[in-house]
Amino acid sequence: MADEAVRAVQKWLNKTYGSVPGFVAAPENGQTGWPTIYSLRMGLQHEIGISAIGEGFGDTTKNALAPVVGSLKPGYKGNIAQLIQGAFWCKGISPTDFNNELTQGTMAAVQTLQSDAGVTADGIITVPLMAALFDMAAFSLVQGGNPKIRAMQQYLNSRFASELKQIMPCDGIYQRDTNTALIYALQRAEGMSPDQATGTYGDQTIARCPVLSEGSSDHDAVRVLQYGLLVNGYNDVATDGIFSSQVGNLVAAFSTRMNLEPVTGRIAGNRVIKGLLTSNGDTQRDSIVCDTSKILTSADVATLKKYGFKIVGRYLTGTVGNDFRDKALSTAEIKTITDGGLSVFPIYQDGGAEVAYFTEMQGVLDAFTAVSAARVLGFPENTVIYFACDVDIQEGNIDYSVVPYMKGVNDGLAKSGFKAGIYGTRNVCTHVMGAGYAVHCFVADMSTGYSGNLGYAMPQNWSFDQFVEYNIGDLPIDQVATDVKISDPGTKVFTPGVLPEASQKVVASDLLHGLINNLLTFELGKEYPLPVQTPHVEAFWSVNSSAGKGAVHINQGGFDKIALHGAVEDQLGKLNNPAAFDESLDKYGIVKLGAKVDEGSFNVAIKTNGDNLEVSLTLNIIKAKKISNVDVNMSITWRIVFTPLFWYDHPEISPAKQKSYAFGTALDLSSYMGTTYVGFEMATVLVVALAIAALV
Repeated sequence: MADEAVRAVQKWLNKTYGSVPGFVAAPENGQTGWPTIYSLRMGLQHEIGISAIGEGFGDTTKNALAPVVGSLKPGYKGNIAQLIQGAFWCKGISPTDFNNELTQGTMAAVQTLQSDAGVTADGIITVPLMAALFDMAAFSLVQGGNPKIRAMQQYLNSRFASELKQIMPCDGIYQRDTNTALIYALQRAEGMSPDQATGTYGDQTIARCPVLSEGSSDHDAVRVLQYGLLVNGYNDVATDGIFSSQVGNLVAAFSTRMNLEPVTGRIAGNRVIKGLLTSNGDTQRDSIVCDTSKILTSADVATLKKYGFKIVGRYLTGTVGNDFRDKALSTAEIKTITDGGLSVFPIYQDGGAEVAYFTEMQGVLDAFTAVSAARVLGFPENTVIYFACDVDIQEGNIDYSVVPYMKGVNDGLAKSGFKAGIYGTRNVCTHVMGAGYAVHCFVADMSTGYSGNLGYAMPQNWSFDQFVEYNIGDLPIDQVATDVKISDPGTKVFTPGVLPEASQKVVASDLLHGLINNLLTFELGKEYPLPVQTPHVEAFWSVNSSAGKGAVHINQGGFDKIALHGAVEDQLGKLNNPAAFDESLDKYGIVKLGAKVDEGSFNVAIKTNGDNLEVSLTLNIIKAKKISNVDVNMSITWRIVFTPLFWYDHPEISPAKQKSYAFGTALDLSSYMGTTYVGFEMATVLVVALAIAALV
């Protein structure tokens, strides 16, 4: 609903500053939001003498504002007064007036904001207050906010806003600024000066970290400990700076939950406190688990065992890095790992660097791919496969991206015997676990900068906690904690199985460019129509669960060109220009698809069926690049049917060239599959077909 006071602010901004170079007009919709805040900032920048105005409120604005704020007192007249009032209206705090004078109503609004922020309500306008005012930051409890966290934010402002030169939001949401201030509070309690304290949990913070226990007199440090427990889900904790038996109980509960030695300890040192204030916690702690993208040698396994590791996470498929280094687990590597005394847990990640990747159908495809690899490698039933979401998906997007994705994963795993796990931030894991789409989670706590790890408690049923990465010689690893119960011990005994039907669907989906809309309902051996939008031509495609022996061999993506010439000449007669024919073929569908085949064959068949002319192109696939560790033994066939009426409509094609033309059409149609094919116009193919026909 529109707020008329906000609309008045927007109209005034546009009227007053509309001719100022660089000013961006505010939307006159009566709704507060960043566009209006940006316009307010630009107006303020213009008034304090900044010529290159912009959306930010950075050092340039703050430095230019510093000599001005001292004059912003009751009785001041000028546009800055009206800008301040406009910002208050947008903040939801009434300044009573909207004019060019700092009235008593305006100063009362200043005191209200100060009180809401937890700082002294003296009515004095400062640069930090202006930065907080000309911002979308909230200073009242928002939906989903925690009143106790808001009280913590107010306390931190009251103690440190002047030192930090910043007034943080007080909305009840634990966020990056709050986390920084809380670490800053710990550093000040440790005895650091304001110049030494940074709000970053570094080596000096670790070295100075106090050891707290029942009866500790360091009340400032104890209060930080209590706030750390609060933001990690222990909402009943007192925040009075007294280390009581209740605080001791909660420290023990947190230590057990996070598997921090000693797991039932009631003493809070750096291991506990850093674990409360940063997602990765104490990165010097020991653990028995790691993961790596490197294909492990026996020397690597011996090194891991020497360092105390017992379980290693490895990727089922894929490559890593700009050089596309192979990271896929193999049966040979499994033997190396298990012979060395380690167990293995499987990770699936073959994409997912962007939120758009995570769709329900992608989840089905990834599940099928993971099952294909896991089955062949010999992972037993009930193995948990951890599907990776290695991107910081924001709170509002999780239920519309990774949750549907994991639903698709569950659908794809439904009859496989394997179980779904999720790798991601604490928030992602919590959402997915809450939706029932994972039995365990692998938490990406190493990504301390991710918003999904900041202020979120450790999810229930976590099995792995990734907390630091480093190299042991040339072996890159991520060190991983396990839960107290070691709920996922990995696998030591493997029995390689038969490639499931799902693998053939995965390869077909890769080759057919999204033509398969739903892998769950797609059937092998069934012929599907291609929507050719030309009268008297029909096209069909099918995927079959066996591979024939075509006349043209394919090896490592390349066609045997001599055999291809022979196959075409058997059907159409001698090629007029073999070199030009090869050049044309290299541009079109079947040859492009062949590039995804490591071993296979190709066949061409042209025949009359009654009065119709029919062309069939068959791609036989023994080994595919998508699933390269085992034979897939499948085929894809395109069948194009031309009725006599088509030739009647195209008299420019002589009877002698009809077969050549039909062959050219079939070749080009094979490159118009999937989403590219929708809305396809036959006219383009006609030109290509005529060009092919001229060569045979």
